[in-house]
Formats: sequence, structure tokens, C-alpha cells
Amino acid sequence: MGKGNPLPRSTKKGRRSDFPRLLGGNLALDFVNTVEARSGEHPEEFLQSYKDLAHWGEHVALFSFAQAERLEKQAARVPKTAAAEFRKTQALREALYRIFFALARGENVSQADLADLQSHYIDALKSAQLSSTMQGYGWHWEQDINFATVGWRCAQAAVELLGSENLARVKECPNCGWLFLDQSKNTSRRWCSMEGCGSEVKSRRQYARQHRH
Repeated sequence: MGKGNPLPRSTKKGRRSDFPRLLGGNLALDFVNTVEARSGEHPEEFLQSYKDLAHWGEHVALFSFAQAERLEKQAARVPKTAAAEFRKTQALREALYRIFFALARGENVSQADLADLQSHYIDALKSAQLSSTMQGYGWHWEQDINFATVGWRCAQAAVELLGSENLARVKECPNCGWLFLDQSKNTSRRWCSMEGCGSEVKSRRQYARQHRH
């Protein structure tokens, strides 16, 4: 899948400062978290165009800066094709949000959203090759990236998470609403980040106590 190697999940800053930190613990959850304050009056969308999507792929190390630039130039040459793939990938992101949000809250998952994910995953497998890995065998994609690369890899990450024991560790941050994998030993993590949302909530509580009449 190109020359960019996926970042270790402990690398939370990502490669670019113009995108959110990678606090989800899984590529699919980081993709969902490209919208901030979803439940607020003014949610912030970080993926406004295919150009943004290409550089977010660089941010999470799905491919290199040069590959992201090449995708951006290709999108400029065939804007309708790139825009259609962007809308399709954005729709996948919203389906992933609804799926994992429901699971984090112990609610039923929409079959329509699962069908959308399944469709993306099947499309991804059509372009993948089963080959040997250090652990056995796994799916690998062509070296040449294309407009669908980000969607394919996010669909792959989502399907793998849905079938893993880590699924029960998916949580919703009670402060910002981001989704994350609680990878603590006793599954006691509450916030997407202690230094961010955790500190913010503690500061609000401390202020409330100090100004209580």
C-alpha cells in the first residue's frame, strides 16, 4: 500500500498539525474523529474536500507526502471522479460513526450501516492480494494508491475491530464525544486523553468548587 508505513498507535500526534490528534487507537476510530463536537451547534469538519482526505491519509501514514501530493494533482485533473469518491468515503465515515457509537453505548447497530461497511470492504478485497506475513497470511494492496485507498483501509480496520476482542473496549469520551479504544489493563480509561479532556473536566470541576456559594 504505497511507501508510507502506518504509524505506531502510540504516535498520537500524527504527521500533520492541521488534523486532529490520533487518539482513537484504531484507524477507523481516528477516521470517525475527523469531526469535532458532532453533537454541538457548530461541529468542525476537517475533511472538506478530496485534497483534505488525501493529506489525512498522509497524516495517519497510509502514504507519503509525495503520494498525497500526487493524489491531490490527480483529483484536480478529474474533479468529478475525486469528488464522487470523496462523498463515498465520507458516507463510510458516518456509517462507521453510527456503528461504533451504538456499540460504545450498548445499543443495536443499524443493518444498513453494516451493509455500507460490507460494501466498502468487499470493494477493497477485490483490489487486494492474499500473501504471506510475519504472522501467517494477510491482505495486501497494490503499491499504486488511488482515490479509494483511504476508504479501503478504514473499512479494513473497522471490520478487523468488529471481529476482535477489543470491540468491547470501544468507548465514547464523555467530554468531547470522540470514540477511542480503552487499552488500559483494567479498562478504566474515561477520556480520549487525560491531558486534554481529562484535564479540562477536572479544571471545570475545580472552578465550580471554588466558586460555589
